[in-house]
Amino acid sequence: MDLTEKTTLPQIASERIKLYIVEHELKAGDKLPSVNQLIDMLKVSRTVVREALKTLESLGVLRIKAGNGGIFLNAPSLKPFVDQVSFQWKNNELKLKELIATRRVLELCAVEMAIEHYDLGLLEQLDLANKQMEQSITERKLPIEEDLAFHRALFKATGNQTFFELSNVLSEFFSQIRERHFVDVRNKITSFEEHKQIIAQIRKKNVDEAKAIMKKHLLVLDMLISNTAEQ
Repeated sequence: MDLTEKTTLPQIASERIKLYIVEHELKAGDKLPSVNQLIDMLKVSRTVVREALKTLESLGVLRIKAGNGGIFLNAPSLKPFVDQVSFQWKNNELKLKELIATRRVLELCAVEMAIEHYDLGLLEQLDLANKQMEQSITERKLPIEEDLAFHRALFKATGNQTFFELSNVLSEFFSQIRERHFVDVRNKITSFEEHKQIIAQIRKKNVDEAKAIMKKHLLVLDMLISNTAEQ
């Protein structure tokens, strides 16, 4: 943070706490100094420290246990940011289209990276998620969670944690669209079959064919957004 800009003491304190985390190479789950220790370190009041900690907690940087349970560093996550703005995105057709384009790029990259990484154990998770989707369809249920699990497993199969984080954010965001899509049983079956084809092509290490099927699989998002805009 440029301290020549107009900033408040809690903002400055929160930046210094983040600097402490970086300089001490803290990892997720590591414990930070107590409130009293932070007061001494930062030379600010208890109120300022508490406001700074509250801000960092709301951003998902820290986890604060009640009482004197301690202050701990959270694992990096994009979810707090998305939670803050997603309610605006859902009512913004242009933003929805941009998110669909972003998801398409990420999913196609995920297919390619899953083939490059090629971890049989992770590919088994793809199979498992799709079998659970098949079971849900057989039981005449909406396979929303199972479809979500498939796409999470695909991103997990890349071996890239950042991709996995992004998949969680975007997949959760599109959960309502999934619900509308799966009302029609034909869409459930089509999605299941396309998942199956994607898995088969990944196992064959056929990048072009796997990506072509994924492109087709994601076309439904454009149609659903168009239908939503017309309503």
